[in-house]
Amino acid sequence: MAVKSALFENFRVKLVVGALATFFWFAVVTENVYEYDVDIPIVAMNIPEGKTLATDLPETARVRFEGKGRALLNLLFNREARVELDISNMRRRHTFELQRQMVNTRRVGVGLTPLQILYPDTVRVRLTDLLEKPVRVVSAVKIAPTPGYTVVGPLLFSPDSVLISGPEEIIRAIDSVATEMKEFANIQQPVSARLALRQWPRLHFSTGTVEMTADVQKLIEVALQEIPVHVQNAPAHWRVTTVPSTLALTVEGGEKLLLNLKREDIVAYIDYGRIRETNAAGYPAYIRTPAGLRYRDVKPALFKLIIENANHASARH
Repeated sequence: MAVKSALFENFRVKLVVGALATFFWFAVVTENVYEYDVDIPIVAMNIPEGKTLATDLPETARVRFEGKGRALLNLLFNREARVELDISNMRRRHTFELQRQMVNTRRVGVGLTPLQILYPDTVRVRLTDLLEKPVRVVSAVKIAPTPGYTVVGPLLFSPDSVLISGPEEIIRAIDSVATEMKEFANIQQPVSARLALRQWPRLHFSTGTVEMTADVQKLIEVALQEIPVHVQNAPAHWRVTTVPSTLALTVEGGEKLLLNLKREDIVAYIDYGRIRETNAAGYPAYIRTPAGLRYRDVKPALFKLIIENANHASARH
């Protein structure tokens, strides 16, 4: 036990001595003066109101600094120095020759001197008009319900549009922004999720995320009979009716939607304005259902038309 205690005491002494040696070495080297090359950001300052950069600046410039060791360490750890390009008096295009006077070391600069900007030598800057406009949010989401279930209606986003701003030539070509790609599988109930918007270089979005909701319901079907078929866009002095006057079909969709569905919610019509020639077999009806519903098995598939003119004579098509 005495041997172990002696070894432990020796270890503690060596540890303290080593720590003191490191401290004194660090104190000495941090007081020495060195030269060191550091990559720092290039930023544009004082951009005129209503203008923005048309192209990206180089991300960084390599700068040679001189200073005491502790000042250089502070620069490396804080990363606050930068090369600043003053855009305030610039017109549309300008080539900046990078000089050490453009280096701003900010609050880490005590004891530091920028000696030279090694590269790049020059930076070309082009200004363009800043444009701002609202655009709609579009989905990059895929929802795969469990068999026997269906997505009812479109996906809803809140907000459903965002304000974007940036270079005019880019903004004018954009009419929508997409959400991140995401897939939901085997879904049996409504879905909600916070989704990121896909970002564009040099553009600013009023928000980076939107809330998505999707209604998922059990899939059922209902057979409906005697739905009236109307004729639209017939000449004002003609009375046009269909034979037969009603149709039957099967509607399928979400359970909640179908339970509240009424026969009058289904619109069936023949557009007389689209008829270009007589068809002995008859004409198909256009059918409009509430959003989120599908139809099939329309009977009959074709309809005859009875046309009555002002003299009450009738013709059949």
